[in-house]
Amino acid sequence: MSSPPQSAVQGSQLSARVARYLLELVNREHLQPGDIVPSEMQIGRDLEVSRGSVREAYRSLAALGILEIESGRRPRLRAIDAQVLIQFFDYALTTAQVTLAHVLETRRAIEIHAAQLAARYASAAQRARLRALAAEMRSAGADHARRVACDMSIHSTIAEASGNPLNSLLLGALRSPVEESSRMHLHDGRSAAELQRVIDAHEALVERIVAGDPMGAGAAMSYHFDLALVHVHRQDEAARASREAAAAGSG
Repeated sequence: MSSPPQSAVQGSQLSARVARYLLELVNREHLQPGDIVPSEMQIGRDLEVSRGSVREAYRSLAALGILEIESGRRPRLRAIDAQVLIQFFDYALTTAQVTLAHVLETRRAIEIHAAQLAARYASAAQRARLRALAAEMRSAGADHARRVACDMSIHSTIAEASGNPLNSLLLGALRSPVEESSRMHLHDGRSAAELQRVIDAHEALVERIVAGDPMGAGAAMSYHFDLALVHVHRQDEAARASREAAAAGSG
């Protein structure tokens, strides 16, 4: 395989230099989301690089969700959102570089601490919402979609109530695998006893948060994820056995 042209390498290096310079400027000037950053022409003059190199750097920063670039307007800093991370995690799952079990294991670590924080800092309105969602999950009966929606809302409310915006950001970025694991965890094909345990686990979690019990909330969240991981691993083992049986049959 041939190496990229020297001009392309130099252009990439110049673009990276521009990006570093702009991020250092943001830090030095204490710029905030919505603030205007220097134009391509101004940065080009300051660094003595071509406008094309600056444009490439700005496009890269826009793709990362750092800059907002609109025709006819000066570039601005963007507020963080989950879109870039959503694409990253969806790609990782689609290409099987990570599994649903990996996602659950990572969520478990994040959400145990989020539950502990929520038990300390949740507002009265957030506690009331959690109670209402747990009750709605219990009353959903055979409505699988309603159970899943309640589950998603319980977790997003806990993340919000934790007071740490990264918890909501990361949970939002993992929305697709979160929905998939929720559908699997609350599927109406599971036994009534299994569904009862899952619903009981959500109610226990909400109860500990509402009671302002951080240690109890962390333990309840841990148990909730233990149930989910057991089910996912069971599903993975069943799928693996099916593949192996099919391969043996075709051989």
